[in-house]
Amino acid sequence: PTRFSLETLSECTEGFNKKLGEGGSGSAFEGKLGEIRVAVKRLEGARQGKKEFFAEVETIGNIEHINLVSLIGFCVEKSERLLVYEFMSRGSLDRWIFYSLNNAPLDWCTRWRIILGIAKGLCYLHEECRHIIAHLDIKPQNILLDDNFDAKLSDFGLCKLIDRDMSQVVTRMRGTPGYLAPEWLTS
Repeated sequence: PTRFSLETLSECTEGFNKKLGEGGSGSAFEGKLGEIRVAVKRLEGARQGKKEFFAEVETIGNIEHINLVSLIGFCVEKSERLLVYEFMSRGSLDRWIFYSLNNAPLDWCTRWRIILGIAKGLCYLHEECRHIIAHLDIKPQNILLDDNFDAKLSDFGLCKLIDRDMSQVVTRMRGTPGYLAPEWLTS
């Protein structure tokens, strides 16, 4: 991924003016780098530390798949940490399944394509990468949709890289309450 200056990202987002959304770790803003529309995620607060930030940059920056959002670049200046992603015009899945934007319900064919896209992205992370990547925060807010309603997984801040030869993995419980994997609750 390309390293950008804070000044460049501030200019491309017109001073972080057009907010796309907000999550637990920060806000995303629409921007334009040349002719390319981008989403700039500005990380805020102590919810995501330096370790998690570089985990996200390293993880998503080194893998490519049609069902994973592409990381274009990042910025680290003073206390500022930003991630620059490809722009996903339809926003996050939660906007469509909870009808918060007065959108018409998605037809079955579109829902099926979204479900398959999510499954293909997860399969790639679990089966086809050099290291197994456990996302650990799959939820509608972290599934982004493009113009054609193709689904892409995003937000790798909580992910865990696992060597293929490991039979057991120890990690602290993490994720979003209400979306935790059942394994966390049983052991």
